[in-house]
Amino acid sequence: MGTAAATRWPRGDAPGVADGAQTPETMVSRRAGLGLLLLMLAGCAAPAAGGSSQPGPPQGVVVVTAGGTALDSGADDVPPTLDLGLEGEGVTPAAVFVSLDGHRLTLASAKQGLTASVAPMAFASEHQLAIDVVGRAAQLIDFQVVDRTGVSAAAWLGASGLLVCEVVFERAPDRTAITAALPQARLAWTDDTHLSLSWASPPAALTIPAGLAASRGSVLDGPLQLSLRGLQAGQLRRATVPAASPAPAGLRVTLWTDGTAASHASTQAHAAAAAILSPTGWQVEAGGGLSGSPDAVTLAAAAAAHRPVWPILANDDAGSTGTDQLLNSATAETALIGAVVAQVRSLHLGGVNLDFESVPGNDQSALTAFAGRLSTALHAVGAGLSIDVVPHLARGANAASAAYDDPALAAVADYLVVMAYDESTSPGAPGPVAGLDWQAAELAGTIAGIPAAKVVLGIPLYARRWSGEAVTAGAYASMVAQALAEPDVSYDYDFQAASPLLLSDPGGVLTQLWFDDADSLLRKIAAAGQLGLAGVAAWVAGDEDPTFWSVI
Repeated sequence: MGTAAATRWPRGDAPGVADGAQTPETMVSRRAGLGLLLLMLAGCAAPAAGGSSQPGPPQGVVVVTAGGTALDSGADDVPPTLDLGLEGEGVTPAAVFVSLDGHRLTLASAKQGLTASVAPMAFASEHQLAIDVVGRAAQLIDFQVVDRTGVSAAAWLGASGLLVCEVVFERAPDRTAITAALPQARLAWTDDTHLSLSWASPPAALTIPAGLAASRGSVLDGPLQLSLRGLQAGQLRRATVPAASPAPAGLRVTLWTDGTAASHASTQAHAAAAAILSPTGWQVEAGGGLSGSPDAVTLAAAAAAHRPVWPILANDDAGSTGTDQLLNSATAETALIGAVVAQVRSLHLGGVNLDFESVPGNDQSALTAFAGRLSTALHAVGAGLSIDVVPHLARGANAASAAYDDPALAAVADYLVVMAYDESTSPGAPGPVAGLDWQAAELAGTIAGIPAAKVVLGIPLYARRWSGEAVTAGAYASMVAQALAEPDVSYDYDFQAASPLLLSDPGGVLTQLWFDDADSLLRKIAAAGQLGLAGVAAWVAGDEDPTFWSVI
């Protein structure tokens, strides 16, 4: 269920959870560039607009530009003010018809073709441009206006104890405007979007106003405000705009616990903030036996906070063979279900969290049937069942998710818990633990046709560090403190993934730490809320950013 585990380096496309090594491909820019697009209109004369067939003008090339840059269908950074130009053979006012979102544009002759002006369009708005040249097939160009530019800033105390403050812009801002907005600061630009700030006497807070000009006709979102007072060694403070939405009222959090000292401390402190506590401790045996018991500290904390406990029922961790044997033996299944129900009654449990992973794909129907029988037995004694599933990729099932028939499992369970984390795990492909864009794709590929009220989003509280070929995972606080202790550490932010990272090269070894904190977790929670999901399940108590509890 849980994991035990950027120099702005590219990250590869990630598989689903536990889907094996990533392909270390260079990440293609998320923003579709407006590279040269030539609309090739070659061949014989085509039917003219309106359906009649008549000889067209000599065939050639029509170049469609927006402010002098070729306009590519699918572009998502078109300037808000569109000055359109068309060039090519046969491009005359009488032969060309252009409309934007169904409204015809007025064309004017120019030295090299035709031009048209468009009233300013809203940031992030979507549009369709239709170009109809007599005698040729109509061309449709779908595009999106550039959004306001995001900004992310971080501050910490460096090894010398002095304040370090770095800012990342989603798109290149106007440097003159930034300099004017920060009159007391010393600015050092790493590149067009990365800025380091320092002061002779640091202010109480960094403030970057909204509305400053940025590339592609965008403006800075904001304002961004980051407190610079009271920082402690090993502590990272961040602020990002657009700001994360507050957690929805009544958010239901399932808190997984794993029996460590850190997990115990977090569970005891925050049990009342969880809707369900879900401890480790049970282990399924191939023959149907049930070994271990739910973590006693979690049971006690739940009782004190009057919260239900749904222990994790984990399959044989020695490999898939034992699980295959269990799922294909009616005798073993009967024994296991009987043992679980007996424990539920004895410990007064609220339910069970079924966490069968690395299940062979050919056991899909057997897993579904077992889940159905377990659910029936639990419901008969007033207990519930949640089932953890590895999300499917948007293109379909992968090796790790093939055993999960999500609609069928959701039909028998009270909740389907989508373990939307471990996006990046491979040594050669550092990246987010669970990027917001990746999360959206995984949910889209997993929960179609399933009632949203039955779906719980699994979120990661841990961080993952790449250092050379070594990949490790651990608690947010300790891993961030370790990274900040490195010399020349720097901050970066992936805006599409809504994921922060710290970069360093201790001993000449390139190192990246990708993590989730209260801000990035709020963005995942907001996405779950927008889909109407039943809540979130957090892996694992003790690994979280301490401020997580203050925002939910």
